[in-house]
Amino acid sequence: MPEPTEHPRAHGGSARGAQISARRVRDLLLAAIRAGRITPGSSLNEEHLMRTYSASRGAVRNALSQLTSIGILERRTRVGTRLVEAGVRIGVADFAFGERGGVSITVLEQRLVPSTPLLRERLQIDDEVVRMVENSFTFHDEAIGIRTAYFRPSITSDPTSLRGPLTMSTVMRDFFGAEPGLVYAWIGAEPSDARTSRILDIDEGAPLLRRELIYLDTDDVPIQVVFDAFRADRVSFDRGPISFD
Repeated sequence: MPEPTEHPRAHGGSARGAQISARRVRDLLLAAIRAGRITPGSSLNEEHLMRTYSASRGAVRNALSQLTSIGILERRTRVGTRLVEAGVRIGVADFAFGERGGVSITVLEQRLVPSTPLLRERLQIDDEVVRMVENSFTFHDEAIGIRTAYFRPSITSDPTSLRGPLTMSTVMRDFFGAEPGLVYAWIGAEPSDARTSRILDIDEGAPLLRRELIYLDTDDVPIQVVFDAFRADRVSFDRGPISFD
């Protein structure tokens, strides 16, 4: 059997050790932006970035072009490149609303809808209908996401009565009257459909971050099933520290 071979760049990248991949430079730049090391309005100098990331000029320019194309950076002739908006970092299973998180919420629709086998299974109910509330999220007067939540029809609280600052823990207590317990989350991505594109004011087919959540109380009773869609150019998920013990 022949011995396994390595890719010729497995130990270097280039003769001078530069980051020749624009994707790697883009990843490092995005991480710096999300960590607050680069703030909105800051200028990004190609020479400085080449030194910082040990990157070739081509890789830096390509990375800047990619971030410009999704609206994170703005490039002007004879002016340079600057960060337009760092975006919103949200927890994988939580979300801060109002003054605390800078995100406002608007109720778009609420009504009873027919339940489905999936919803009955996830909510552990037998009801033929479930209550549905659809919200939009806004950050600095810009729509960044949509949430559709399903829960038992017996819950009659008014979502428009919720006032910030809020977290999902306070929503669980104040709206559902339940103590927050576990949360199950699924993360994915998909292109935006026509209706979502209109609400978020983005091009149809633009990338969205998708999140499905099941919120349980401290007795492991499912309280609500949530489907979120966020603009991928404005939102990133933040899990925080993870222990592998």
